[in-house]
Amino acid sequence: MFRFIFVALIAAAAPATAEIIESYYAEIGPEDRRNSRGAGLSDPGAILQQDRANYHRFGIRHSGDEGDVFFANRDLRAQIPGLYARGRRDAWSDGVLTGDFNVGIVVFICGGRSQPTHLNVEPADGDGYFGC
Repeated sequence: MFRFIFVALIAAAAPATAEIIESYYAEIGPEDRRNSRGAGLSDPGAILQQDRANYHRFGIRHSGDEGDVFFANRDLRAQIPGLYARGRRDAWSDGVLTGDFNVGIVVFICGGRSQPTHLNVEPADGDGYFGC
């Protein structure tokens, strides 16, 4: 009996396997590092959120930027900082998002049953993990 309960607790604590709900290419530039009022952004999640607001709401797009259906919704865009915080973060992704140069990235919206749980950001040059 104890063994069954122990195994059940471990299974309940294990994260569900995430799948790619959607992915898109984005170029992060200086416009994405400032909010809609012109103030500088230093949080990588906020920069990702501004990039999607620029794309969907303000029509500010870099060459190669791709659309996504998920973050066209303003309420869902508001979730981006939290989704990024729960994703696979490292010095590379934080650094390129907050850096001073334009950078191409691929964003993976990860979760299950069309419910996002986190975002992963990878280099657009193909030198990354690529996935959820």
